[in-house]
Amino acid sequence: MSRSDPTWLGRYQRAMCDQAGNGQRFIEDITAKRREARRDPVNGKAPDVLHLETMRDLNIATPDAPSMEPMQLSPFEALFLNTLECLKVRDSDHHIYSHTELWQLLAVSSKQADEFALKYAAYFYYRTRGWTVKSGIKFGADFLLYSKGGPSNSHAQYSVIVRRQDTRGAVDESWQYMFALSRVCSQVRKALIVCYVDRPTAKNAGGIHENEEATVPDLTEFQISEFLIERFNPNRK
Repeated sequence: MSRSDPTWLGRYQRAMCDQAGNGQRFIEDITAKRREARRDPVNGKAPDVLHLETMRDLNIATPDAPSMEPMQLSPFEALFLNTLECLKVRDSDHHIYSHTELWQLLAVSSKQADEFALKYAAYFYYRTRGWTVKSGIKFGADFLLYSKGGPSNSHAQYSVIVRRQDTRGAVDESWQYMFALSRVCSQVRKALIVCYVDRPTAKNAGGIHENEEATVPDLTEFQISEFLIERFNPNRK
């Protein structure tokens, strides 16, 4: 699953000599050209700078060529950066959202504000401990934890699922469910962490309640417990 916009239709049309896709360049073409250059026994490496004419249809200037993947932030990443005053979010009318307004916007749009607050508490917990936290939807988890510079330099070491503290022993945590999830993690060489979040009182939880708006939670009131789940292999010595 790529974080970039899908291009398979345009590439298929070009391959079928469709006029709509004929002659167009895609990011995959640039990647293939770089890989071909690296396999070149004469040069031994790809050129550092791609010429603008090879990327004309991508509308990317030459200085931006090395990093062509668009920046896409999850709601949790946007909130975290906004908390650090590293990110300002504007609407179409150029109104800059305050942190409270941004929280209300994202919590309401999630349609599960209580769960959103719990997952943001877990996200904040791992980010403040030095992990790079990304979405784990590809592997059936809530988050992936990266070290050593993030996804560009290494694979994720852990998959994390976030659960409410008072749901221990619920149906989702049956042994069949956990065995299936741990099997997926072991196949992709990741350890599975179950992160239980004990939510504070409803007044400060950051959730949506009747006749109330979403409020920014006090993260110091959340308590987090972690459990590392490993799949038992009787053949392992």
